Formats: sequence, C-alpha cells, structure tokens
Amino acid sequence: MSAWKLGIDVGGTFTDGILYNSSTGQSYRSKVPSTPDNQAKGVLNAIDQLKSLVPPGETVELPSLHHGTTVATNALLEGKGAKVALIVTEGYRDTLVMRRSQVPGGLGAWVVYRKPEPLASLELTIEAAGRIAIDGSEIRPFDSEGFRIRLQALKTKNPETLCVSLINSFANNSHELAASLVLHEEFPGIPISLSSSILPELMEYERTLTTVVSAMVRPRVEKYLDSLQSELKDTEIRILRSDGGLTSPSLAKEFSCNLLYSGPAGGVAGVAGMIAQKTAFKNLLTFDMGGTSTDVCLIQNGIPSLRRETTVGDLTVRAPSVDVRTVGAGGGSVAHVPEVTKALRVGPESAGAVPGPAAYGKGGLKATVTDANAVLGYLPPALLGGSFKLDFEASRKAVQLIADAVGLTLHEAAEGILKLANEKMYGALKSVSVEQGHDPREYSLVAFGGAGPLHACSLARLCQSYPAIIPPSPGVLCAFGDAITSLRHEVGRTYICNLGEVQASTIIDICTTLANQASEVLEKQGVPKTKQKHTFEADMRYSGQALSLPVAFSLEGLQTDGLDVLAKSFTALHHSLFTYSLDLRVEVINLRSRVEEISEDVILKNLAKSDGGAPCNEALTSKTEVYWNGNTYPDVPIWERTLLKDGDTIDGPAIITEMDSNTIVMPDHRAEIDSFGNILLWPAKAAEGVRAEAEDNQKIITQLVEAALANARLEMDGLILRSALSPAMREQLDYFPMISAGAGPNDGKMVVGQFGSYIQHFLKIWTGTIEEGDVFITNDPYDVQGGISHLNDMLVMLPVYHEGKRVAWTANQGHFTDVGGQSPGSLPINGRTIFEDGIQIPLSKLYDKGKLNEALQNVICRNSRTPDFSRADLHALVAACRVAGQRVSEMCMRFGTKAFETALDDLLDRNKIAFAQLLKTNIPGGKMTFTDWMDDDGTGMGPWKVSCTMFKEPLEDGSGERLVYDFDGTDPQADSSINWLVSPTTWKMRSSAYLIKALDPSITLNDGAYDLMDVRIPLGTLLNPVRPAALSCRTHLLGRTLDLMIGTLGQRQPKFMTAAGFSDSPHFFYSGWRPDGSYFQLYQIGFGGVPGRPVGDGLDGHSLFPSMKTVPNEFLELYFPLRIDHYATITDSGGPGLHRGGNGVRIDYVFLCPGEISLHDDRWLTKPWGVNGGLPGERSSKTLIRFSDGKRIALPSKGDFIVVQEGDILEWRTWGGGGYGAPYERPAEIVAREVREGLVSREGAAWYGVTLTDALEVDEAATQALRAEMLQRKLAEGREEGAFEINRGGTLAEAFERCQAEVRGFNFELPIAKPFTDRPPASPTTQWTKAARAFCELGSYYCSACEEAARGSRGVWG
Repeated sequence: MSAWKLGIDVGGTFTDGILYNSSTGQSYRSKVPSTPDNQAKGVLNAIDQLKSLVPPGETVELPSLHHGTTVATNALLEGKGAKVALIVTEGYRDTLVMRRSQVPGGLGAWVVYRKPEPLASLELTIEAAGRIAIDGSEIRPFDSEGFRIRLQALKTKNPETLCVSLINSFANNSHELAASLVLHEEFPGIPISLSSSILPELMEYERTLTTVVSAMVRPRVEKYLDSLQSELKDTEIRILRSDGGLTSPSLAKEFSCNLLYSGPAGGVAGVAGMIAQKTAFKNLLTFDMGGTSTDVCLIQNGIPSLRRETTVGDLTVRAPSVDVRTVGAGGGSVAHVPEVTKALRVGPESAGAVPGPAAYGKGGLKATVTDANAVLGYLPPALLGGSFKLDFEASRKAVQLIADAVGLTLHEAAEGILKLANEKMYGALKSVSVEQGHDPREYSLVAFGGAGPLHACSLARLCQSYPAIIPPSPGVLCAFGDAITSLRHEVGRTYICNLGEVQASTIIDICTTLANQASEVLEKQGVPKTKQKHTFEADMRYSGQALSLPVAFSLEGLQTDGLDVLAKSFTALHHSLFTYSLDLRVEVINLRSRVEEISEDVILKNLAKSDGGAPCNEALTSKTEVYWNGNTYPDVPIWERTLLKDGDTIDGPAIITEMDSNTIVMPDHRAEIDSFGNILLWPAKAAEGVRAEAEDNQKIITQLVEAALANARLEMDGLILRSALSPAMREQLDYFPMISAGAGPNDGKMVVGQFGSYIQHFLKIWTGTIEEGDVFITNDPYDVQGGISHLNDMLVMLPVYHEGKRVAWTANQGHFTDVGGQSPGSLPINGRTIFEDGIQIPLSKLYDKGKLNEALQNVICRNSRTPDFSRADLHALVAACRVAGQRVSEMCMRFGTKAFETALDDLLDRNKIAFAQLLKTNIPGGKMTFTDWMDDDGTGMGPWKVSCTMFKEPLEDGSGERLVYDFDGTDPQADSSINWLVSPTTWKMRSSAYLIKALDPSITLNDGAYDLMDVRIPLGTLLNPVRPAALSCRTHLLGRTLDLMIGTLGQRQPKFMTAAGFSDSPHFFYSGWRPDGSYFQLYQIGFGGVPGRPVGDGLDGHSLFPSMKTVPNEFLELYFPLRIDHYATITDSGGPGLHRGGNGVRIDYVFLCPGEISLHDDRWLTKPWGVNGGLPGERSSKTLIRFSDGKRIALPSKGDFIVVQEGDILEWRTWGGGGYGAPYERPAEIVAREVREGLVSREGAAWYGVTLTDALEVDEAATQALRAEMLQRKLAEGREEGAFEINRGGTLAEAFERCQAEVRGFNFELPIAKPFTDRPPASPTTQWTKAARAFCELGSYYCSACEEAARGSRGVWG
C-alpha cells in the first residue's frame, strides 16, 4: 500500500494541495486559483502542480484523494441546488415557510428583515394523509392511493429530487417507507431522501430542514464527485465530512448535509494531527483566518469539540460537525464609518477576491484588514513567494479616508481597524472556550489560514493562550488535515426514556446494534473490524428541558457501574457549563454510535538543529519598518521561514515570511522554532520603550468596549439558552438581558441590550445598601415604574464592582411560566387587581453579599404551579448576569476602569448625537396623531382606544429639539387585566429602536437618546393605570401600541410606514392532571402574519417580537397530552397589497386528557389595517369542536377556565398582516405563483386585479383590463396615487355587523362596548375625565373625531 497521501482543500480564492509521505514525513505543497464554475478544474490543477514538484525518477502512487469541498455549502448559499419536491404530513404544508416563526435580529428587526424563500417551494409540496403518534402508534393509516392521486400535480413540475418528512417519523417510519414505495413507482430514477434515514430525531422543522438541505445539494454533490472520479480514473475519492472524518462518495451523496463544514473541518483535523499528536500541547484553540471570515474551534486532549448542528447563513441544519464558530472578520473585511455615528466599523462587508483589498492593485478602493496590516508594515512587499506585489500606496490612501472620517491619524486608524477585527475574533474564541466552561489560559492558540499568523500575537495576548503556534505552511493546513484523517461513520436513533425507568442492559443492547450497523458501513469501505474503534454518546437532559447535552460513555462502564455512569456524567457536565445542577429526573433522548478507522501516527520531518540564538544570515531576506502601539520600529528583519532551524529564536518585532502566509512577531513577543518547524510565540519580558497594549486612543477603546459588550450580551443569551428549563425561555426566547453604566452621571442607563429601563427608577426608590455580591429581584411592575410589565416577568439586577467601585449593572428579565394567581399561567383575564394576577415580589435582595436568600427563593417556587421551571429559570437569569459581570471586570482590567467608564459615556453620547441628527433630518415638523383599538378586555367591554400624538418641540437650552409622544385621548384604565403600565423609557426604547432599524441599523441601541424624547401618558388610563390595577394581560396593548407607533411615525415618513400586523402576544394555556396523577401545564405564544413593509412582503406565521420562536410540535406532543393535527398558514388571510401581508396560522389542538384551557388574543373584531392602498388582513377566530357531539362552539376573544374533554379539538386561526401599497401593482406572476402555492386563492387573485387561466397562469389581457379598471376606480374616489392612507376595512360599526355575521353562532354573552362615561374616575385627575369626555357617543364605542382625523390624512374606512 502506498505511503503517499493526497489531500486537496477547495477554498473561495485558492485550492490547496499537499502530497504527504506517511512513512517519512516528506511533503510537497501546491496552491492554485480556485475555479468556482467547476471546482474539479482547480483540484486537477493542484494535483498537476504537486506532481510537477516530485523529483524526476521518484515514483509516487496515489491510491486515494482525501478531499475537503465547498460544493454542498455553495449550493446552499447560492440557492443553486436541485429542485426539491417535499412530502409532508397532511396539515403541515408550511413547515419550511414558518421556520419556527423566528425573525432574527432583535427588537424591530422584522421591519427590515427580508422574507426568505423556502428551500422547497410550496408548489412542490404535497401533503400525505395518515398520522403517526409521538409514541410510534398509528392514529390514521397511510392513504397510498390518495397520495398517488395528489402526486400527479408534481408530474409537470419536473422535480429533480424527492424528500419525505412526516410527523413523528423518528418514532415510526412506516409511513415514510410507504410513501417512498409510491414515489419510486411514480418517479422512477429520481433520488428520494427520507427524514427517518437522514435525521431520525425529535423536532419536525429541524428534521425537515436537514432532510431538504441534504436532498437539495445532493445532485450537485453527485455531479461533482462523478465528474471528478471520471478524471481521476483509478484514484479513489474520500470526502471529508463536517465532523472531521472521511466518507465514501456513495455515503457523501446520500448524506450530503454532512458536508456543509467539510472545508473548516480539514483545518481542525490538521491541527489535531500536526500539533496535538506531535507536540506537548494537547489543549488547543484553533484560529483559521481567511479572506472573508474566521473559523475557530476548541481541541481538548487532542480531540476536536463536536456539535450536533451546522449553521449556514440563517439556516441551522442538524448534522454533526466540528464545533467551528464563524465570524465575519477576514483579511478582506471592509472598514467603514457610518455618516450618522462617525464610529469606526469593520465588516461584515468583504472586498472579496475581486477587487479585493486596495493593496492587491486590482481596483479596490475600500480599506480592509489587509490594508491596515500593510499600512502598519506587517506585510512584506510581495506575497506568494514574491510573485504577488503589493500596492502599499493604495493601502495608505484607502486607510487615510477612514482616518479622516473618524478623526485619527493614519496609523491610529490602521491599528483601530485591526483591533476591532481582533475583538470580533476574540469573541468567537470565547464562544468555544469560556462559554463552554473552558479557561482559554489552559489552551494554546494555533493560527493558520492566509491571514491568521498576522493576528496570532494579538489574539494570544487577549486570550492569554500561550504559546501561540504557527504550523508550517499554515495556508495549506486544511489540505494537510484532509490527507491525514481517516474514515468515520455514525449511526443514531431517538430513544426517549427516564434513567430511573430503564435498565442498563436495554441501552447496551441498543448501542450494540447501532455499533454493528456503523461497523458494517466501514467494512464495506475496506476497513476490517480489527482496524475500527467505537465511541458512544447519549443526548441527555432534565425531564421537560428543551436543551440536551451530549454525554460520552463506554459500554464497559455501563456494564460495570450501571446507569449511574450516565447520571453522574450528565450532572457534572451540566454543572460545568451552567454552574448548577437540579434535583430533577434525567432522561435520555438520543443514542448514537460512532466508528472510526484507526489511523496511523503522523510522521513529520525534523528540522536541522541550529546552534541556538538568532537564525542564520541566509534566512534574512530584507528589513522593513513597522508601527505598533504608538511607536515606529525601523530595521525590522524579514526572515524566510524555509531557512529557519530547530532552536532558532527571534525577538519581536520581526516578520517571518513563506509562500502561503506571513507571521508578525510583535515587539512584546518572541518566537521559537521547534523541531517540526512550528513557530511558537511567547510573550517577551517587558522591554524599555514597549508600552502596554491598553494605552490606546479613547476613540478606539470605545469601539473595542462596544464590541466586547456585544460579545458579553451574546454570552448571556447563550447561557440562558443552554440552562433555562421552561419552553417559554429556552424555546420561545422570552427573556431580555442587558448591561448598563455604573456609578456616575449615567448610572443605570442601558448600554447594550433591550428593555433596560428599570435600574434608574430602582436607584431612586431603593433605600437599602448596594454591595458587591448583591443580586436584586422583583416582578412587581409598579416597583419599577413599568420597566417590567406583568408579574410573570421576573427581573434580576446585579451591580458589578471593580476595585471597590460600582462600574456597571447587569440585568435580566425572563417570562416565568407560572407565578400563582387565580388561573394556570398567571395571566387571568378576569383579574380585577394585581393581587389576583399572582405573587408579588417587591424589590428585594435574592443574594446579599453573595449569600442566597433561600427563603425568598422558596417562596417564589412554592407559589408556582411549575416550581421546577421557576427554580431552574431563576438560576439561569442570575448565572447570565454573573457571567456578564465577569466580562465587565475583565474589560476594566484590560482597558482601565476610567477608560471603560468613559467608553460607556461615549456610547451613550454617540447614540444621543445620532438620534438628534435623525430627529432633525428624518422626522417632519407638525403634529401627527394616530388612533387604534384593542377589541375587548375579555369581560364584554370594548373596543378600547389608544391614541398618540407625536410632535417636536425645542429644548429649553435651545440646543435642538425633542420628540414628544402624547397619549392624551387614550381610554381610562380597565377593571380587567388588559392594562399596560408603560414605562416612559420603555416607550422611548421601542420607538428609538424602530427609528434606528428603519434608518441606520449600525447604531447601537442604548438609553443615550432618551433625553431627546418626552413621553406623556395621562394617569388613570390604559397605559398608565393606578395601582392596584391588574396587568397580567397587557400583551394585547403591548402589540397594539406597536401599530400605534407605526401609524404615528409613518404618516409623513414613508421609511417608517408598514401596515398593521397581528400585533399581539397571544397566549394559550392547557392544564390538568394526567391519568397517573401528574400535573401538566402548557404555556405557548401564538404568532400570525407580519405586515407588508417597504422592504417587501410580510412573513407568514412569524413573530413580531425580538427573536421569539415557536416550540416544536413534536416536543409539545412528547410532554403534554395533546396532538397537533394541523399547523399551516391560512390562505388569503394576509392583506393584499403591492407587498402582501403575511398569512395567519391555523392550529388544531386535539386534547388527549380532560383539562382547562385559557386562550387570549385580539383582532377578532377590527382587522390589521392596510396602508397606502393595501387592504387589511383577516381577523382571528377560535372554535372548540366537541368530541361528544361534533358541535362547533365559537369561543370569545379572551377566556379562562374553558373546560375541554378528551378528544375535543381547538381550532385557532390567527390574524394576517395588512397589505402595503396598491394590490394591482403587485407583479401578476407572483400572484399566480402564490395561488399555485396555496398562499392566495384563485378567487383572492381578483383583489390584485389578476385573472388566471385554467392552468393558473396569468391571463395577460384580462389582467391588464382589470387593473386599469381598478386604477380608474381609485382615482374616481379622489384617492391620490402614493398618498398616505389607512384601510381598516370599514367603520367600527360595520366591523361589529360583519364580525357577527362572519363568526356564525357567536354570542356576545356580556354587553359589549359599555359606555365609559358612567364609570367613576380611576383617580382624581383631570386627564381621566378629559379622556372620558372625548369618547364618542356614537354607538358608545366609536370616536368620530378620530375618523375625521384619519380622513384628513387620506384615511379609507370602508
């Protein structure tokens, strides 16, 4: 067998190759341009170049090619994969459309987030009748003949691959197999992928997405591998998987989703083989920096960390991969200075290969990280062995533009660019180390890739990870990793059991079966069992927890010590990651076996030994000048790496150059060369004239602090996601961490985060001590002036001290599933006072100088129907605050306390200055008034009016203007629990976030601009109720005021104007007792249609609130006695418009156990309005279908204690979003496509002025005539094209009439729209009486003044 191993790695710019002799360590390296049009050309060119390097007469046999490829990744990113037809369970058509309902990007992100297309078009999605239960039993048989009939619609669509993903197929795949048989008969020769084969695990969206991704990229992978194999003839191809193991072409094709991280995995494998195996350094942080991004990973005891998912863009695929985290900072990352903030930014835009950095001389004009390195002298005059000359003057010109814009010198700007890029990469390195419970000081940093060695000293200093190691030829290390890695295969299955209810022998038997299956796969690839090694892993979690942790174990350990091995390992891992463990049942979710070919030891050639000291003179190629930390260093040597010897030492500053990369040895570092040619970078002893890194220009420190705070905020998120127990926080992401300034003029002002408007009020009213180690807690909105809004929101606040001074605050609020009160879930609609809402925790110390107040913790948990959730979630909130506090302390040590505090002040001031500019240039003068309604309060009262007038007024000192929000005209507070105590700073935060998202997303959201806003809310009204008014159901006003804000801002500023969305945070509870006597309580948030917006269509069935997402239906079915038989969007429910409003969602809950439900929403009466010619979205409705007699009962908008029996069905239809712009301006082809997709009905196409043929294609002539008629009708009504107008679908009086007619059988059991004028004042204020008098007598529910105001702004009311 040949000792030569061939490794080829394809990158975006270059294709790297290595020919490695595993017996002698001899190697040849190649680097050729990549060929994106056909990667095989670049691979073959690299192989040809390698062959040309082999001396004449030497024979090199190449039995196999080990290959890392980006074919699968590129197909996914570019959307150029195969046309996928998707088969789903009947009722689950829109699984890929709704995507767990999450809009990434935080508060207000939905305004600018563009709607993505599903990977499998709805035109190619077929529903299959039949249903499997969560336990694998069959509820309804698979209808093969009905399925065959439905498939005929696909025959004309020409799908290139077929994908089957049915509900609960992980528990029983018989229906998927049945579907596959029919598909083979109807579509012979077309590849078929089954989700039960690709990912036999719980959670339907993740399983479907993973299967579709695999099916989508499979034809591209097949075509590429077949073409390459044809060219290579007898050389066998082995492909690198995302988890760092090799696989055969046949398996690579079948499981194409396992190739998405094929490229980065090679570098990690190279580090593990070259460094971890051959040196004393076993614990490593890998750092692979290329042109557009940087990949980092952790290796512990020589083994790379793995994770169970792979993220590409916005998509997270459940496929095993090395735990590589990617950050958008590379050599080509572009530096820029936004006009509004004048703050230096780096990335995420990249200059790419063309034109590339200015230094490349290909026409690039924008400053990049590479240009900053060039300006500072860190690069030699030429790259690639002298063949690629650099244009230093072009780099200086580009960086000077940045320097001028931000007010720095050329060198200060260049250093600032590098330090900001380093900060991003430092955050990524912490995410794989600190956030996973590893101390980076116990690891060595390994830098590779074309740009990595230039940043090694800086990042090693930040991480304190020494030595920093630069392996030989770092630019082709990925190819080396490909060459030395071995075959691997994994087989797993879902097996859900509580550890206390299963025998160790059962798990041993399952794992033995899995191991045999995996072993057979490797045997077929020529690896005998004697050359195989097995490892085993179980995904485990506390019962009911959404997050599972992978726990490694051995069968021998299970046989000897039983299941205690798993329990103890899980508890220890949980504690190391989250700082606590719980006294709860532990369960296994998945089991897997991994088999790997036993690989040979890596042989590396030793360098010649030096005499010690500096390198020989022959290695010195030239000298240059570098700038570092305020000093210029002349006569800096440039050493040729290939001429260095074992034992050479190099003092910084110096540059070590080689063909594929360059290493800068900073003045505060020294380099050693080891026997294998690795460069080991160590901190040098402090030398005279070498200043501390922290002595930066304050402008740069401010930018670094901003980036570090953002990293700390993300770390808080990550810790909560991993450690919270309740689905509300872990899956729905209903929590909001923040960091604020400490003692000083800005004490308590939020600097990073959202919903941080409570600490300043706390400081005003707190009379006790504030000391290091304290943690404060409250859930009482009245205690923090509405900073939190109902008792379910538990708030913890932690003062951060450094050297005895309070330098910051960290805080976190999270939604607790239950805090007592009269109804399960603690959101009673009939509550009259806050005492009925639940337990009230006044401002108290949960920790006093670090000591837990156990009595208070017990009170909180004792008063919850879900005490385990409460205890774990409270731990999670505090732990996240503490980790952020640690990061703040580290920043103070790194930059100095004064510089850190100045940075916080600067960030707040910058936001204020930017907002003042936006206020001056983008908010028109004059008053803008808008009014909207919440339909009812659940007791028969309504609609409830909220009104806002916005205007500008001059500041007292004449320095500018402030923006005023006046809520005069809002209705009096309610006797029920719909009141929302709006904190003025909360409103300022929401409105400034919306302005920033619409105008300049680069501005950091903080409290800095709040002095430029004034919020005036009359006391005793819905938005400023008097204690003890109930607040638990404030979610409806919270959503409705979002529409109010949009309508107010958007009247004269089109950038802000969207239509109305579902604009609610509706909630559903189901509780009761199982037959075994255990209590259950489900809490779930519903979502609907996002409105049409200036950027495009609204999303179907998505969230409007920050990063929230749905709980997987299979998860719900596993832990609660219900089944969800329908979960899809509602045709025509989104408002027609140029940009269609998102469709609402229909959810059918089948109850499997008697119990009670609570269901609260809104917009059952009024519709989400359309704007600028767009039509309104459809209303919500809720219907209970009784199992006993089949009777359909229309449920009220808001209700508690609704009794359900086994077999009853709740059909919940949520709202659509309003349309934006005239429907007849929407491209007719899009309307026709959406009819074919089922998003719009054929009849609904008429709203857009579109006429369709029998084939559902556009009838051009009829459509043109109909649209001309619609335009003339609009002009005849006096409505100007493009003018601001609101379409609510009629007056409120008409809304009542239509609603009662449309909702058959609806009965208003309580008098609706009871007049408010006969109610006693909520408080002795003139504001309340003024609001009461303003309420119109017309039907006791409608304000004609508001109609006139709307008409004055071109309002359309029906």
